[in-house]
Amino acid sequence: MIRLKKSIAAFLRDSKELVYGIKDDPFIKERILDYNFDDTRIEESVRLYEEAVKAESEKSKEYGEQLESRKIFEKIMDEADYIFKKHVDFVRLALRNDEEKSKKLFLSGKPKSKKITDTLKYMKEFYNRVLADEQVLSGVSRYAITKEDLEKGLEKIVEADTAKTTHNVEMGESQDATDQRDKSFNQLLFIIEELETICAYALEDRPQLLEKLGITVLSEGYKRDKKDSKETPDNQG
Repeated sequence: MIRLKKSIAAFLRDSKELVYGIKDDPFIKERILDYNFDDTRIEESVRLYEEAVKAESEKSKEYGEQLESRKIFEKIMDEADYIFKKHVDFVRLALRNDEEKSKKLFLSGKPKSKKITDTLKYMKEFYNRVLADEQVLSGVSRYAITKEDLEKGLEKIVEADTAKTTHNVEMGESQDATDQRDKSFNQLLFIIEELETICAYALEDRPQLLEKLGITVLSEGYKRDKKDSKETPDNQG
């Protein structure tokens, strides 16, 4: 988990301004050398920045793929659910005079949880039981529902199950990419905080260079108004 005081885009933009501003300025590089921040560490800061950019790009890609796989699954699941409910309604009609078989058919394997994987498993098993029962097949045929129709219904459930598995994989990859992004950002943040502190002292006589690096500098002699510094959101007009 990352804890930034600004947006991700602003963090990366400001980090680039700082690390490349230092890398490309011999005078700044010489000044921060007094704080043991040498060329090796400067190159490290550039590397960490580039890795963070790459990690954010990968995270965005994986997240987009996760969203797309969810849309695909939800579309297929809606189709499967509609077909399943239609077939269930007509199987119930066909078994109105056989309460025992109806109860066995509809309650057997019925999930106790609302997990989608359990629901899909139940739906597949229901179709398998119906397709294996000639009495039920004969009963629903009077409503123009054929064995082929029921087989297509089962195929749609299997398709939904496959789409759900794909979505689960994409969610895992998205989470992995997010974890890697967070790790890269935390490493970059660590070295950015070092550079901001070092530069604030190494360049305190060169405020224009601090501004160039994106480090805010208050004008000499400037002091915050005590009343302003004590203001809170509750008493601001």
